[in-house]
Amino acid sequence: MTKIGSNYNFLFPYGFQLKSVLRSAEEVNGQLIVKKRSVPYNLIGMHAMQERILPTHPFAEKLKERIRIAQAGIVDQIFLKYQFGFEHYIFHDLNLTSTGKFQLDTLFLSPQGVYILEIKNIAGRIHFPNEWNQMVRVLDNGQTDAFECPSVQLERNCFLLEDWFHSRNLSVPITGAVVFTQSRQLIENSRPRLTMLFPYELPNVLRKREQKPPILDSKTLSVIVHELSSAHQDFNPFPLCNTMNISPLDIKSGVQCENCGMLGMDKIFRGWICPGCHHVSKRAHQRTIQDWFMLVSETMTNRECREFLHVSANYTAARLLGELPLEPEGMSRGRFYRFPLNLMKEDYEKSPDSQGTLH
Repeated sequence: MTKIGSNYNFLFPYGFQLKSVLRSAEEVNGQLIVKKRSVPYNLIGMHAMQERILPTHPFAEKLKERIRIAQAGIVDQIFLKYQFGFEHYIFHDLNLTSTGKFQLDTLFLSPQGVYILEIKNIAGRIHFPNEWNQMVRVLDNGQTDAFECPSVQLERNCFLLEDWFHSRNLSVPITGAVVFTQSRQLIENSRPRLTMLFPYELPNVLRKREQKPPILDSKTLSVIVHELSSAHQDFNPFPLCNTMNISPLDIKSGVQCENCGMLGMDKIFRGWICPGCHHVSKRAHQRTIQDWFMLVSETMTNRECREFLHVSANYTAARLLGELPLEPEGMSRGRFYRFPLNLMKEDYEKSPDSQGTLH
């Protein structure tokens, strides 16, 4: 069997496209990761929200839990730790559209087909009620929460991916499993026909799977890799007030100090000064404007900018908005600005805050 990325010149008509895909892929410890983890937009936005809602807000504790879950990367480390001596391709955070939009945490592609991994980082005792398609979690303090059963999510994603392949005249075997990232997780019962794994089990499961006869040849694999890479679109979770059902009125305004985190820096000539720690910054407003687009609204007017940044002059707000790669629409008093996700990504990757969190 062809080793990962070792010979694809003969793969007409997708050879050239696959070369391009593989050049942008990252080979780490023998693993060809075609699609790395996306910029953690959701996590970045939740951190911003945590700074701008009161600690006593009804959503505050749930927000902490969501941040903890979003920060987990244990399964990624499994792929970096182990080597697989067979042809395979790994896609993380894959967002596709078929008969509906869907996201796959991790897709593992090999000659035996596709293996979908749905990642669950949930603390507490887990059990599955026999009469409901739910997963129930009980924390040590007695708090009980119900979630959609991962078997439903996995089955739905398998169907949607099958439809996606069918629309491209591809027949690909699809199976999958749910990976609980905490190896000491107490799972009290199981769900029929649902494969549940811990991270340390994953390498053996994948190796045993590859002992089965291959179904997809290298040419077909190249087609699938190209199609998946081309079809992916970054998921835009913003504004989070909409997706998390939080009132924009609960979001505290003001330019945030980069040094102490206080909200409400004062505007001075060509910059900002913190009334708390007296830190001076020329660009503190840029993150605050980005917070608006991540949390409050897809658009921002000059008036909204003045109110959110606590400045009074129209021309000051216009100049501050002009420093960011925003897209203006409309004329005169009807003008407003958008911050498209691709431009937000480019701007974020240039900032010092991006180091170590993009992949």
